[in-house]
Amino acid sequence: MSTSFTNKTVIVTAFLAAGANVVATDIQDTLLDALPAAIEAEHKERLLPYKCDSSDDAGVQKLVSDTVARFGRLDILDSNLLVNLTGPFVTSQNAVRQYLSQELVNGHRGTTLNVISTAGNHGGRAGVAYTASKHGLVGLTKSTAAFYGPKGIRSVGTMPGAMPTNISGGSHDISRLHPEGMALSGATCQTWQGEPGKGGWNLGISPLEQVAKTVLVLCSDGMNTINGALVPTNMGWAAV
Repeated sequence: MSTSFTNKTVIVTAFLAAGANVVATDIQDTLLDALPAAIEAEHKERLLPYKCDSSDDAGVQKLVSDTVARFGRLDILDSNLLVNLTGPFVTSQNAVRQYLSQELVNGHRGTTLNVISTAGNHGGRAGVAYTASKHGLVGLTKSTAAFYGPKGIRSVGTMPGAMPTNISGGSHDISRLHPEGMALSGATCQTWQGEPGKGGWNLGISPLEQVAKTVLVLCSDGMNTINGALVPTNMGWAAV
């Protein structure tokens, strides 16, 4: 197995250090404008910040075509998006179309990785709307794997707990989340706090750098046997 992504093209910032060409998408200009300054100089020529509404089919079609025009092909889609189900569906659909038009490389045409949530296979980790959408993402991941696996396309998912992201920024108002759902989710997480100073873990808290390492491995060459899998990245919270 190789975790080198030289000459591969993906849509996720975490792959830059591994040598990939990266198209980083967001709907917020401020985040995209700030991104180049946060990237090491030697990686900038392989980075394309790109404004895109992931729920807009025409916009995503242009994203994929512009990606291929810039870098030659699309190898990996990391669907880590705020729009819970529509965005991943639209981006996956367009990525698969592109994969099908490409030649096999090391036994496969492309990989889609959905960053889902522990709520995708539990009922008490979040509110109803969020939980339902994440269960839908589980189905999207498995269905894509089953149907397109024979065509050389993989689909996998990670199941993180809470992560320090910008989910509370932009158009997402966290105050609109159902208070009872938030309380239930918080209770299950707070019950299982560890002692990090003594080597323990806080179950349900997913450090971004560790989740990124898991994503790198899952998308690596030589991982073709892992298709349709849902990999927990929540420090054991899914076991509670």
